Amino acid sequence: MSNNQENDGYGVSIFKPGTPAGEKTRGIIFFIVLSLIILIQAFYWLFANSVEPFVMGMPFGMFFVVLFIVIEFVTLLILFFSESKDSTEGGNS
Repeated sequence: MSNNQENDGYGVSIFKPGTPAGEKTRGIIFFIVLSLIILIQAFYWLFANSVEPFVMGMPFGMFFVVLFIVIEFVTLLILFFSESKDSTEGGNS
């Protein structure tokens, strides 16, 4: 069985056909980093389950959640701008 996904439209296609290897690698790395950030945030209670110290007027547990929301936002912004730059350089899309 070949790895060609164009037969009968079956299968999952993650990247468009003809995507360069560098873009595929960058996309996979961003996916892994974003997934790890989300998973770390899910287990914050293991190391951030305390009221003190106060950071920027918030208990540490709340600060940790807000910090990771900001980190997720910045990561998605970086991904968005890197993809928009690639689509404008790519020509017709």
